[in-house]
Amino acid sequence: MKIGIIGPEGSGKSTVFACLTGLGVPAATRSPSLGVVRVPDNRLEVLSAMYQPKKTTPAEITFVDLGSAGRHERLSAITGCLADADALAIVVGGLSPDSPGVALERFMLDLILADLSVVENRLERLEKDWQRGRKEAAEERDLMGRLQAALSEGRRIAEVPLDEADEARLRGFQLTTRKPTVVLANVSEQDLGNGVAQSVAAIAEPRALRTFELCAPLEAEIAELAHDERAAFLADYGLECAATDRFIRAAYEMLDLISFFTVGPDEVRAWSVRRGTLAPRAAGRIHSDIERGFIRAEVVAYEHLSTAGSMAACRAQGQVRLEGREYEVRDGDVIEFRFSV
Repeated sequence: MKIGIIGPEGSGKSTVFACLTGLGVPAATRSPSLGVVRVPDNRLEVLSAMYQPKKTTPAEITFVDLGSAGRHERLSAITGCLADADALAIVVGGLSPDSPGVALERFMLDLILADLSVVENRLERLEKDWQRGRKEAAEERDLMGRLQAALSEGRRIAEVPLDEADEARLRGFQLTTRKPTVVLANVSEQDLGNGVAQSVAAIAEPRALRTFELCAPLEAEIAELAHDERAAFLADYGLECAATDRFIRAAYEMLDLISFFTVGPDEVRAWSVRRGTLAPRAAGRIHSDIERGFIRAEVVAYEHLSTAGSMAACRAQGQVRLEGREYEVRDGDVIEFRFSV
């Protein structure tokens, strides 16, 4: 899964990218920079301690810093670079001359105008098809008309109620404001907890956007500390954990992802799938052969396994289930797939 990090010039999005990925601030460029991030999950640590595997592998998310672009270039830059992003993180604040709230309003307007251009171009073509007698274009024309009205009112497409048929019609269009989005308020160390993020949230929340507060330079300093030094450092600032950890976890949830686990002496691993994924498709995350030859899944909840202490104990307590093809994998499932190829 891929999250695009975007924002106005001077907002500090490249520094935020560096904090999240630990890769350092990318050189000034118009080309995207990619970084893979491990999703924090205490359950994986517990399972690893239980099994003492040769390897422990967490779930991952890819972050993309989309490079710099001036405001006059942004409409074309955004629609081109965000095509394969599953979600967006808008960074505001930093050294931007505008207040974070004003910067968010202006940047959201750019995103909305980009989508409005796509929708109006499509409507123009649909109108011509309608005039040529293509009545099947009526439903799509109605959908695009609703989107045009919402965008013209300054609303994101994500705020427009859509049914399954609408969603299917939009799959071929790269509409930026349809993507799940969060806002990162990048504030100074002095402004942490002083209401700046609340002022941004006042603008973001009516658009159904979640807001996170962080100080990018402070997060960069935390990222450089050894693991055993972080707790004391965070305590000095009255923080329970780094903002980047909280954001990575929230980004995982924003994409409606869950984790299931496979365990054994060779590897304990977290696998990410969309909520509602059926067992065979989840098996395919491990290997296509397992999906193709799926027979059934042997499943135990993490809570039961961590309490019982072993799979044998869970079996003795009747907590291990055999599930078939229609089973929807749940967050925290520990699964062993049975298959034949």
